[in-house]
Amino acid sequence: MRHAGAIYWSQIRAMTIANLKSRYRKTVAGFFWVVLNPLIMFGVQAFVFRRIMKIQIPNYSMFLLSGLLPWIFISQSLEMTTSVFISSGPILRSFSIHPLVFLAAQLLDNLINFTAAFLMLYVPLWFYNPPNIAGLVLLPISIAVLIIGVLGMSWILATSQVLMRDTRFMLSFALNIGFFLTPIFYPREFVPPQYRFLSDYNPIFRLIDPFRYSIYQYDLLQFARAIALAAGVALASLAAAVLLWRRKETGVYLAL
Repeated sequence: MRHAGAIYWSQIRAMTIANLKSRYRKTVAGFFWVVLNPLIMFGVQAFVFRRIMKIQIPNYSMFLLSGLLPWIFISQSLEMTTSVFISSGPILRSFSIHPLVFLAAQLLDNLINFTAAFLMLYVPLWFYNPPNIAGLVLLPISIAVLIIGVLGMSWILATSQVLMRDTRFMLSFALNIGFFLTPIFYPREFVPPQYRFLSDYNPIFRLIDPFRYSIYQYDLLQFARAIALAAGVALASLAAAVLLWRRKETGVYLAL
């Protein structure tokens, strides 16, 4: 078992390095292009919602950071991985490599980008308006649960895309709507009570919510509740992905 795990990890690491090298080959700015998108999105939204729409939230930049970066990680990861089985079809048919390796490599690639963007934004904001840094101790837990949840969702989408090629179009449509329905640039409390089910039953919001209490507003009790709900979503999505794969594995390989 340990030997198999070491093999999987070496494959994931090799694919991640290959992805990074191929993406930045012959580029001038290289890695900077990857973190430029979240930096620009953060800057524009912080200006619009704080200065133009005048949302009255203390330390709004840090509040936005705690929601926007996890959202970008989730949305980019889902879009990157949805077609990964199809694009890797020749390799999957020719070599004994578990499809999960391709998903994990894409997520690791995106996690590196997430970490770089977070550091580039968090450090200046911390010096400008320092939050309670005690919550940073909880940040690795939030990230670990986030990765498990996104892995499960990615596995479901990648499997579905092979069997139904419209999946990626439906995902893009859902993410465009979900960005506004998910409390990212506004708190859940801004939502009228009769519409809060849109966030309460939103699995992406549940994965993002723990970051509020580990980056923006340290509250151990609220974090415990948020991380418990997030862990439930993460484990449920992973379990659903495993069940779907076991039922459709043969059909996936035939459709590749």
